[in-house]
Amino acid sequence: MLSDLIFRFRSLFRRSAVENELDDELQFHLEQQVEKHVRSGLTREEAMRQTRLEFGGLGHVKEDCRESRGITFFETTARDIRYALRQLLRTPAFTVTVLLTLALGIGANAAIFTLVNAVLLRKLPVTDPTSLVRLGDNNDCCVGSGNRQDGDFAMFSTDTYEQLKKNVPEFEELSAMQAGFWGRPVIARRDGTEARARSVAAEFVSGNYFRTFGLQPRAGRLLMDADDAQGAPVTAVMSYEAWQHNYAGDASVVGSTFWVNTKPVTIVGIAPEGFYGDRLSVTPAEFYLPIESMPVLANSPYVHDPEQDWLYIVGRIKPGVAIAPLQEKVTVLLRQALATDETFSTEQGKTLLAKVHVVLTPGGAGIQAMQEWYGSKLHLLMGIAGLVLLIACANVANLLLVRGMGRRAEISMRAALGAMRGRIIRQLLKASAWRSVPRAKV
Repeated sequence: MLSDLIFRFRSLFRRSAVENELDDELQFHLEQQVEKHVRSGLTREEAMRQTRLEFGGLGHVKEDCRESRGITFFETTARDIRYALRQLLRTPAFTVTVLLTLALGIGANAAIFTLVNAVLLRKLPVTDPTSLVRLGDNNDCCVGSGNRQDGDFAMFSTDTYEQLKKNVPEFEELSAMQAGFWGRPVIARRDGTEARARSVAAEFVSGNYFRTFGLQPRAGRLLMDADDAQGAPVTAVMSYEAWQHNYAGDASVVGSTFWVNTKPVTIVGIAPEGFYGDRLSVTPAEFYLPIESMPVLANSPYVHDPEQDWLYIVGRIKPGVAIAPLQEKVTVLLRQALATDETFSTEQGKTLLAKVHVVLTPGGAGIQAMQEWYGSKLHLLMGIAGLVLLIACANVANLLLVRGMGRRAEISMRAALGAMRGRIIRQLLKASAWRSVPRAKV
């Protein structure tokens, strides 16, 4: 076995020497067979003719010997690639036309798919996104938008969130976040510096927000339940991108004071790198603040109003919990929480209360408002890009067909000289594959 392996490597890397040995061996067998026929009474010319008839074409015999080495595929592939490269260099106009046509189709598809992947397919950069569940299946926003007539809830009041958090132990963590933070920026300025105050996006979240997503701080610490309590000192977590872009990763930011809407706020930590929040947004949050700090910082009276829905809820379910029974339980608890609201005390309200329900949906991608807004348009763009690629492939196929028609005489000659049909087909396929290599690098 070792000697066979050595022979295969020798055939691959010392091909000329092995080919010479093969020629010598075949010549030896030919001469032996000729001598045998001469001894049987044939003339030397007749003996040589008979031997050639018995052996067949020497080219076929050599191919059979090469295949027995087990490296024919590598040898023929290398030869075919060299041949294809020579063909491409001989016809630069054809080569450039094929390259540009396929580059257009593949480039458009790659660009559109990159966008589709970033917006529609990518999960949140959090721990185990598959175990995250969102309460709700729509992206209604924001506070004061009223109740849906079909009873499908996706926004909740602070009071409802607290009740669900206490009464649904099937969730390891249940966090809440402001529904429309992008529409309520804050004015922030670092204390003790000459920097100007800036209008930035800030999101008010529950104290277990980062714990629900299984995140670790880049620096300092993240928000805790103690931060999200009435009367607690106002704290905040800064996003990693804001920390790098606005403060060049200055470590002294952690622990410093910022003036947010003229109120002092202590930065307790930096969010992990790559975390852009619970949703895709044109203006991602630069600060994450506790829900209980919203009345102080934003003077929002609806934070503790049980009839004002303004929070999205995302939780992490425990292993083995079935979604259907959990969904039914959350719906029953929501109806119980809403039954005391004045909105649902009227006859019309009671009718609407009977329709109230919550649909649990996968939360690994977060709040998918942007996906909902742009999804149909991106799918249309992907379809158009696919059509462009199809047209490009059809054009290249026509070019190859015309080129093949022009090579009929060449291929016929090669077949007449003894080239096997399968060998010709393999060479043409490898040449086509070689043409695709430059586009694969686009």
